[in-house]
Amino acid sequence: MIKELISTAKLQGETTIRHCDKYGNAKKVFHSNFLWKFFKTHYQLDLQIPVLMGNWSDLAIKINTITDVGKKIAADQIGGTTTTPVTAIALGIDTPSTTALGSEITTAGGSRGAATVSNTTTTTTGDTEQWVKTFTFSGSFAITEEGLFNNNTSGGIMLASQSFSAINVVDTDTLQITHKVTVA
Repeated sequence: MIKELISTAKLQGETTIRHCDKYGNAKKVFHSNFLWKFFKTHYQLDLQIPVLMGNWSDLAIKINTITDVGKKIAADQIGGTTTTPVTAIALGIDTPSTTALGSEITTAGGSRGAATVSNTTTTTTGDTEQWVKTFTFSGSFAITEEGLFNNNTSGGIMLASQSFSAINVVDTDTLQITHKVTVA
């Protein structure tokens, strides 16, 4: 029975991104579609063409990638092999690999840090872990990636990551990341 349960279970992730100015007013974020992802993956092009490649909205909701090492850390957590929880969110300005962000931001308010972690419900009671972190910037970046880590400062294992159309932040902007991973 347990083997059947584990063989049908899978991890699914979703990330919500909200970008605001220093007064808390929402700034538009490009919510890309499958065509944008194709051009980004195959040609490294970030084409923000409304309707064709996506649309502009106050919130961008993305399906994330659960990494292979992320699956391992989830299994290790279930079995108690590790007691190092995934608590950090990091941002970057490149494209994530299978184990790390391409170019993680480490300065000007964009540094990796602990998120507020809670257990929520998507379909079945308590089937989702949620991480929320708000970054406040003191510099400018064109952010294109985000990831969940089991180390709040550097290194560690990346559970999940996300690549998206550039979000241009400037001094005093905030970027709130809500990252969910559901066991389905």
